[in-house]
Formats: sequence, structure tokens, C-alpha cells
Amino acid sequence: MADARYLVLARKWRPQFFEDVVGQEHITRTLKNAIGSGRIHHAFLFVGSRGIGKTTTARILAKALNCLSSESPTTTPCGTCENCTSIGRGTNIDVIEIDGASNNGVDDVREIRDNVRMVPSHGRYKVYIIDEVHQLSSGAFNALLKTLEEPPAHALFVLATTEAHKIPATIISRCQRYDFRRVGSACLVELLRKITQAEGIQANDDALYAIARAAEGGVRDAESILDELITYCQGEIRFQDVFDALGLVDWRALHDLCDAVLRQDVVRLLTLVDEVVSAGKDLSQFVQEILRYFRDLLVCKTADAAELLHLPEDELREVRQQAAGFTLTNLIRLVEQFAELTKGFDSQLAQRIALESMLIRISKATAEVSLDTVLEKLLLLGAGGVALPAGTTEIVAPPAAPGSAPPNPPEAGPGEWAPPAPAPAIKRLTLNPAHVANGWRAVIESAREISLNLGVWMAQGIPVALEDGIIVVSFPSDCQPAQAYVQRPENVDIINEILAGRFDNVTGYRTRLEAPAPTPVEERSLPDSEPASGSAAYAAVDPEKAHQALEDPVIAKVVEVFKGRIAEIRPLRPTEQ
Repeated sequence: MADARYLVLARKWRPQFFEDVVGQEHITRTLKNAIGSGRIHHAFLFVGSRGIGKTTTARILAKALNCLSSESPTTTPCGTCENCTSIGRGTNIDVIEIDGASNNGVDDVREIRDNVRMVPSHGRYKVYIIDEVHQLSSGAFNALLKTLEEPPAHALFVLATTEAHKIPATIISRCQRYDFRRVGSACLVELLRKITQAEGIQANDDALYAIARAAEGGVRDAESILDELITYCQGEIRFQDVFDALGLVDWRALHDLCDAVLRQDVVRLLTLVDEVVSAGKDLSQFVQEILRYFRDLLVCKTADAAELLHLPEDELREVRQQAAGFTLTNLIRLVEQFAELTKGFDSQLAQRIALESMLIRISKATAEVSLDTVLEKLLLLGAGGVALPAGTTEIVAPPAAPGSAPPNPPEAGPGEWAPPAPAPAIKRLTLNPAHVANGWRAVIESAREISLNLGVWMAQGIPVALEDGIIVVSFPSDCQPAQAYVQRPENVDIINEILAGRFDNVTGYRTRLEAPAPTPVEERSLPDSEPASGSAAYAAVDPEKAHQALEDPVIAKVVEVFKGRIAEIRPLRPTEQ
């Protein structure tokens, strides 16, 4: 009865051949080619996170070198001979597995150095597999150096580690390095499906993808989670069972939290946090789940969510609905803020306070006047434009001078091509040359909604003029990559389309390089007839006029936010009236 003990899935389904190793084809192919060509190195360094096949691959390599079914090393060990079976069990005397964490002293390495000269007993190679090799002491590494550089012809070393940066460069330079990757969700699901079918367990794809996501690319973690779920469910494994068995926060709580953020319901947000704490959930894990959830919203906002998220249809539908309530900029900001909360905290209480404070802050953010909004209104006022309601990016040109006729767009002659008329819902504006900077800024905001990179590169240029319907954008000499990116054909099409949709007197743009950087239009010096900033004209301001100016809520808010004062009150120039 003692021989019938249960064998966990991670050991039962441990790969025995190169073809069975999941997600590491770039390594198994190289090792098989080396064995087939006889170019077998004497030392290997296997680098990668836990549970993705480092030690397993080292054992398979030892089998390939010592299999008795072949006269020489083979890429396809039989798996049935005495050497193959004993290596698989970890009992072969010629394949020595050493735990670097507990055998990390100089004396342990000296013992290896003394024994490595002895020829193998039953195989062709004596293989030393040192796991967690980064935990060896500096003295142990020094004792290993010479042996690792010039071992006997029958000796081969495999060093496995999860932290390659802790290994001395002198050791790394003596090894062939192989970097193991985290395994993708699709590969893990295929492996889990194979195991459940062989074990006679019912599990739908939604549940298998949830297991793969929880494992975060670790094969052993995925098999251990599946083992736990088989015991928990005792039948069919469903999507919700993964959350229940692993103690993860239910997705419904994450949906509720997202709804509360959109509704700015602080009470509900604090209640949700209290419910999670009262249920004994780990707040660090809860923050990780929130971060993952908002990352999913970001994916829904920017890409094909079905291809990337692998969620059940009803969950995917709800995530898409939630994503529609946020702007792309808000989602990026939220993901960055929740990522900051994943950093270590001294206590559960400290993390709870930090989480609650952040949830309150993001809920009240829309009720506050942001600095960006104030700056935008300030620029509009300084340029003589009309400030629009919050959330609008159009720049309205000031009214024409009295007696002047409104400009009419040229009409296409017979047989000439005319651009299609804009949609009736969009009102195109006439861009005044004095406001070209504000107009270009609005174009950047529209481009950023289409391509974040394009908006970033465009912002490095400075609009300097409007010439014959063409916006001239100048880039400093050290921003040549930005100019080249903005001039790519696909980006030219995007910008021209935005310009045509916004302005009725702008047909395109052109760029140029200048050194030093030009001065923006709105920052150019005033005419000589007007006093410059800092002159005596600013020294005294009529208190009554200052009081009247502060009655304007926009001006009052600017003064309040910048902690400033009114330095000058001057009449509008004729071109601004």
C-alpha cells in the first residue's frame, strides 16, 4: 500500500525528452544540433525564472549524453535503458545534482574539484548539475574557476540560476549561456488540456486560460494550480473555480470597483476595500488584480482584446463596456498609479491606507481644476482666442476686424478636383496666423488619440508661421529624428486629414530644422511701442481695474493657482479686437 502514494502532476508530467519541453524550442534545438554535430561544450549556464524547465533540460541533456541504446551521444535517448531511467529518478551516480543554496562553501566545491577527475562508472560523461548556483560564496566561485575552465574530457557542468546578475563575470565567460523564457499562455493551455484529457478531468478553455494567467508563464506553477483545482472541484473545472480555489478576488468586485471610480462613489470604493480585508484577502494580491484589470481595460481601448486577453465572452463584453467609460489618457494614468502601489509596504495597514487614499484621489480628480486646463485657458486668453468649455480642443479664431468681409474658401473650377465636404456635425474653423501655435496644439491632441508616438514626436516641433495655407513647423537641430518621424508618409496622411477636418484655410504642413530652437508665436516680443515685461509700466496697476479684472472667473482662477498678482492691464491691439 505504501508504493501507491500519489505522484503530483508536476513530477508525473515532467518532460523526459527534448520534444516534451514546453516553450523552450530555441534551447532544445541548439542542444540537439550541438549533440548531433559533436560540438558539445563543457559548461552550460541555464538562466530563467523558477519552474520553466532548467533542471529538466539538464537531465534530458545528461540522458542524451549517456544513453546506452546508442554508441555515441544521441538527440533521442531511449528513456528505457538503465542510465536513462536512473537519471530520470535522480539516482545515477554519474549525474550529480547539487543544491547551490545548501552546498555553497569552499569545501563543497573542493570536493567537486577532487572527484571530477574520476572517470564515470556507467556512462560516457560525468555531469554536474548545480542548481541555484548564484548562492555560492565568492570563495566557492574562485575554487570553481579553474575546474570550470579546463575540466577533464569526461566532465560536463550545467549551472542553473534564477539570478544571473549575481554570478561573477569570470564564471559566465567560461560557460555557454542559455536564457529560458516564460512560457506563453497558448503553450500552457495546450499542455494543461493534454494533461486533463489524459487524467480524465473536464475543464473548459476559459478555466485553462485562467490557470495559465495565474501561473504567469511558469509550467510547474500551472501544473501545481491544476493539481489543486482537481482536488477542489472533484469534477469539472470552471472559470470561477480558479478564483475560488486560489483565493483571488472575484472579478465582480473588480467590476464594481471600476463602476465606483466612474461614478466617483467614494463610499462604495472604501466599502469594497473593507470587504476584501474582512474576507482575509491579501491586499498586495488585490492591488495586483486591480492593476491587471485596468491593464485589460487599456488593451480593450487600444487593441483586439479577444486575441490578447482570452477571457470568457461575458467577461470580455463587460470589460469592453467598462473601457468605453474612460479616455485613453485616463487609463494610462490609472495603470501607472496602480503600478506604483505594487511596491513593497511595511504592513497591511500601510498598503490599505495608500490604496484608499489613491482611490479617493482618482475619484475626486474630475472635480478639481487641473493645471493643464488652467494653462490651456491662459494661452487662449493670451492669444486673443475664445476659451471653450472643458474637454473641447478646438481653437476659435477671434472675430474679424470691423468692416472686413469674412474669408471665402476658393472654389474649384470646372474639371478641377475638390476635396470632399466635411461631415455636417463637424464645424471647420478659419485659423488665424496669430493663433497657429494653438491650432497646431489642437492637431497634436487629435493625433495623439490615433497614435501616442506620433503625438509625442509632433510636440517637439514649434509652429512658426502660416504661409499660403501651409503650417510651417520648425524642429531644433537636435530633434532631427522627430522631424523624420513626422514626415513619414503614413503620418503625413494622418496629420493632413486632421488639418482638413479642423480648418478651412489650411491645406497641409511642412517641417524644417533650425538651430537654435525658434521662439513660439505666442512668446514673441511685443512691438517697440509697448512696454516689455519688467519695465516701470508694470510697477503700478490701478486697484479698481485690477478688482474688475478679478471678477472674471478664469483670470481669478489663474491668479489663485499660480499664486500670482496682476502686473499689467493693457488694451487689446487692433489686430486682437
